[in-house]
Amino acid sequence: YRTKVLFDTNQLLQKAETDKAILNTLISQIQKLLGKHIIIYPVQHGTLGTPILSPDPASAEKSEFLTCPREREVALWVLAHNKRAGAYTDTFPDALCHYLAIRVQNAVYGVAGMEAGEHPMDSFEYSVLVSILGEGALAMENRQNIREKEQAALLMEKERLRANLLRTISHDLRTPLTSIIGYLELLSSGPAISQEMQKKYIDIAYVKAKRL
Repeated sequence: YRTKVLFDTNQLLQKAETDKAILNTLISQIQKLLGKHIIIYPVQHGTLGTPILSPDPASAEKSEFLTCPREREVALWVLAHNKRAGAYTDTFPDALCHYLAIRVQNAVYGVAGMEAGEHPMDSFEYSVLVSILGEGALAMENRQNIREKEQAALLMEKERLRANLLRTISHDLRTPLTSIIGYLELLSSGPAISQEMQKKYIDIAYVKAKRL
């Protein structure tokens, strides 16, 4: 059953298209694995965002306990140190949950808290849990890579449009300026040009300058 939960997690994460969908999948699958309350804090701008809890309408009071400042302090410690803490550990052992980072090496994408029971998880259960969180972290990392590629493509498109715009403006400026300079050079040639032609050249230069 535990192995199937892990396999199903992989399949479901491939279908998740947002970070929130990934975290909701993790909560659902971990709850199936452990049968306990789960809380996950997404990491946003280097700190913990609004927590997501496993759905359980009958336990609103339990939700309040899991989101209390003391529990959040444990989750913040996990984020800062990239290590597990809370129940069953030497760090904040009186916490209501056992907290683990959702991470890929040093990149932490969230902190998951699993409600503590009377006994710690056995080694196989714990390894499946860690694998599920690892799959979730990889999915979030892939989502981030996709976003970065999309942003890079958008910047390249903006730069291309900017370059095209500058080329167009440069051409639109250069053509009338060249004409104005040409007519001014003719006017500077002296009295060889009749007053009628001088007026004509001045009028043309004026029209082109006004266009600019």
